[in-house]
Amino acid sequence: MPSLQEPKIAQIILAAGTSSRMGEPKQLLPWHQTTLIGHAIQEALKTETSSVFVVLGAYYDLIYEQVHHFPITILENPNWEMGMGSSIRFGVKTAIQDKLTFDAVLISLVDQPLIDAIHFEALISKYKENPESIVATNLGKRIGAPGIFPASYFDELAMLKSDYGARYIIEKYKDKTKVITATDKGVDVDTMKEYQDLVQGKFHS
Repeated sequence: MPSLQEPKIAQIILAAGTSSRMGEPKQLLPWHQTTLIGHAIQEALKTETSSVFVVLGAYYDLIYEQVHHFPITILENPNWEMGMGSSIRFGVKTAIQDKLTFDAVLISLVDQPLIDAIHFEALISKYKENPESIVATNLGKRIGAPGIFPASYFDELAMLKSDYGARYIIEKYKDKTKVITATDKGVDVDTMKEYQDLVQGKFHS
């Protein structure tokens, strides 16, 4: 039975990467009236999540200057070079030490600019109906982040291998995972061509 009390959900935005295929910090690429990271934060703040944590690593000082005015908790992962799993581990460990006791974490990525608050709210709504289940995103080619993980998965997230993303946990527990489809929004920005195609409105799922 879903809880009658509103769940406390921490959103963790992963934004620590070096953007090696981009040639410059993709977090700071212009997007609408802000940047990719500004957009990710703004969409997160529109949702029912209790707290927003942003995990930075590469270009920390540069990015911090652009986002520190938002009502978020900014984290610097000293081991960001070890991979996405390292940032998930760091973000989850920090979040569960926070003064709030969270019922779940919503893990999202800075380089999915078509993912918006509407999608986050759909994930949250499905989680409320299934508070013991992982709720992940069908991106077309894969099931992955953004995804919501109940507290029962915190220990595994906090021990995630450095080179594994949240997708590893989703795959492991796929029989306990609910899915929200976002194939029309499921594009990661990894190269300048992908970014330019998105800016020009060219996107094929």
